[in-house]
Amino acid sequence: VAVVDLKEGKVVRAITGGMETEGIEFSADGKRILVTNEADENVSVHEISTGRLVKKISTKKYGNRPRGIKMSPDGKTYVASLEYGNKLVVLDGKFKVVKVVTTGEVPYGLAFDRKGERLFVALSKGGALQVLDAKTYQEIARIPTGKRCWHFTFTPDDAHILVACGKSDEVVVIDANSLQPVKRIPDKEIPWGIVTYPKSAGSLDVPQ
Repeated sequence: VAVVDLKEGKVVRAITGGMETEGIEFSADGKRILVTNEADENVSVHEISTGRLVKKISTKKYGNRPRGIKMSPDGKTYVASLEYGNKLVVLDGKFKVVKVVTTGEVPYGLAFDRKGERLFVALSKGGALQVLDAKTYQEIARIPTGKRCWHFTFTPDDAHILVACGKSDEVVVIDANSLQPVKRIPDKEIPWGIVTYPKSAGSLDVPQ
């Protein structure tokens, strides 16, 4: 992971995670970074100022290939998806696994809504966006999408969710209130990730 000084436009530090680094997230205090290391089957925690490894959390016994990772809006928990375990692992503020949640098939990108009431998970092979209660982790809905939907974002007004579905070459638009698909936008470039501006809640971004 490269730490870049945006004013100087140069790399000031390199943080060494593990093999096939996939997702990153900042700690609640902004002093540490959490990294999902797909091939090493772990989540590593590093001190940003020095690059020092603080902790390594093995995910092997829960499932294979950690992918996405997100902090809850209240900063109390972190949730990581295990692609070939059909699971989520929930970490507390001390980076300890406190809960394991079963998901649909092949979870990938994930994000909380702005209020932290719901957790959304893109089911890559399941062909759906799964919606969970962010406190109980019980399923609220499973919204049909397309094939291999990897990442998604809310629109800045929180009214819709845009889901990038790479293997069906489309972006699926979902009404965030009714939780129903309302539009499909063709995209022949195998869409993988998606963000909006102004920045909004999503699997690859956080609100401003």
